[in-house]
Amino acid sequence: MGSDTTGDCSMTPTVDGETLLYVLGVAFALGTLAYFASEVVFDLSITVTAALLLLAFLVFFVVGLAVDREPLDTVAFAVSGLAYVVCLGYVISRYEPSEGVVFVLLAASAGLFVGLGYALQGDRLAVDRRTAGLAVVAIAAVGLLLVGVDSAGGVEYSIGLDEETVLTPTHEDPEANRVYTEQEIGTLTASNPTVFTRAVDPPSLSGCLAGVDARNTGREARVRVRYESRSYERSNRLPRGGTQHLAIEASAELPAEVVADNRTVAVERGEDCAGTRSEPTIIVVVDQSDGR
Repeated sequence: MGSDTTGDCSMTPTVDGETLLYVLGVAFALGTLAYFASEVVFDLSITVTAALLLLAFLVFFVVGLAVDREPLDTVAFAVSGLAYVVCLGYVISRYEPSEGVVFVLLAASAGLFVGLGYALQGDRLAVDRRTAGLAVVAIAAVGLLLVGVDSAGGVEYSIGLDEETVLTPTHEDPEANRVYTEQEIGTLTASNPTVFTRAVDPPSLSGCLAGVDARNTGREARVRVRYESRSYERSNRLPRGGTQHLAIEASAELPAEVVADNRTVAVERGEDCAGTRSEPTIIVVVDQSDGR
């Protein structure tokens, strides 16, 4: 009783070119949505970014309802679902809701898609192309309105520096005649006068110590200016009318002579570290490319 193997080749799975292209299109749509949510390209508020992702979900869902051709409708529904998933992930990551709220969001999302799938049976959600076109135009108009309102302003940053600070040593290196210090030299204030929740993205800082030569060490003084270390208690977003304060800290590696007798040094803001000073001065440079 021999087995017939003549039909084995017919069982080999194959993917036609049309299906492959559709899959690639959906994959690139996912990449596009995720890249948009990364807030790298568009300077939008958190609220409007989430809203636009939700509107994208609605647009592609309506397109899927209106398209009466396989598998274009399936592709539209797939992109619509991806837009919703990216939107939900973005909202959870940016607003950081509690575990209970996340559970409710996931459960409600499951119910939503099950309900939509049921409604699609028997053409319960059939939409003609004219109605779908009007709906897409209306959704696009809402999106443009949100972007227009969002572009009216953003988070405002102001930097207040101490006029002077005392370089108190934290530890020393007697062999190299070097002293290390770290102290707070000012405060950055971020405020959000707009109507939407926005991300806190303070301008980059750099610094130097002018008025100090290499002395007997053969090395220049080194200064690093930064914001206080990131804290889990400090939110990376600001609601409407919110304000946040960040301490500006300076850490320095200096010749021991500079901090002898707890030397007081001046602190000032400058465009660069060029130029000389008669006395030791910490110069704070704010990255102007941020437009702040």
